[in-house]
Amino acid sequence: MIERPTRPGPERTPTGRFLLFLVACLAAAMLLEDPLSLGGAAPDFTVIALVYGAIRWGALRGAVLGFGLGIFLDTLVLFQFGLHALGMTAIGYVLGKLRETVYLTTGGVDLPLLAGAKLALDVLVLAVAAGGAWAAFELRFFWDSPLSALYTTLVGALGHRVFLGS
Repeated sequence: MIERPTRPGPERTPTGRFLLFLVACLAAAMLLEDPLSLGGAAPDFTVIALVYGAIRWGALRGAVLGFGLGIFLDTLVLFQFGLHALGMTAIGYVLGKLRETVYLTTGGVDLPLLAGAKLALDVLVLAVAAGGAWAAFELRFFWDSPLSALYTTLVGALGHRVFLGS
């Protein structure tokens, strides 16, 4: 029987290197999101950190990471304080649970997780921001969110593969 080598995933990355990746994501969230913005779309570095952290650490720690990243993001945007923390806590928990059921070392599995996490967070934040006005939600969600999710997915997957070598 021939054993195939498994691809290294976020759960196999050395802890120090992974923590450096998370710090780089936080620094990029503060310094690079606005300069990298294309129209209404910008990469969301906090979602990138959340997805890979939840994959690495599981549901409970993913939820705690999501809460911390959400509070961090809430302090940056100063809009509906606690909303990002709520959304990212739920997303971190769900992604951590998916770690137990999805074979995450398969190449490309992180791509739909990145896009889905960004879209889910946008649905929550934009629905609250619209305040019941469907036209405001529709304008932002159907025009900005898909491009932003695609941008976040590309930047996150490329950054993870280059930075962590997986």
